[in-house]
Amino acid sequence: MKNILPVLAACLLVACAAACGKKNTESEKPVEVVEQQNTQLADALSAGNLGTASELADSMSLYVDDLTPEETVAVLVAFMEVHNKAVKEKHRQRDLETLRKFVDVYDIAVGINPRDMKAAFEKARQLNPAVNIDSIAEDFRSRLTEYDAIRGGELTAPAKTDSVAADSAKTASSDIPVELRPAE
Repeated sequence: MKNILPVLAACLLVACAAACGKKNTESEKPVEVVEQQNTQLADALSAGNLGTASELADSMSLYVDDLTPEETVAVLVAFMEVHNKAVKEKHRQRDLETLRKFVDVYDIAVGINPRDMKAAFEKARQLNPAVNIDSIAEDFRSRLTEYDAIRGGELTAPAKTDSVAADSAKTASSDIPVELRPAE
């Protein structure tokens, strides 16, 4: 019994020491990664390497909540460049995916921080008058709506009723064997 008390005290001391140890920096990691990716994205865009820019923009868009407005604008510009290249090369699927990504990032960013995002969009427009992100987002959204309407026409056609459900609804109780009928 005398030996148990010191062992318990030692275990408690170790547990307290472990709790007071190094703080977890896991929450800081995505911010650091996004900042590094932002630099790489800017380098890839300036070098014209759209493959790398597309991959980085995809990765950064996963952390759109952690992006600054300027970083979000960089991601949106990268998506615009990828869209332009996809249209030029007639890659319809890549173009549609990029349009959806652009609209999703735009909607999330504006939903989280509308005032700062609008200021960042205006700043980007002052640097390059051809980049009006608000109008581009509306254009992309209307293109996606048109595409979905075309594709949706086939998908939303009235479906035939389930034959099993239709048959069971028409089945009379006299057609059911006695042992399977509910009790009366």
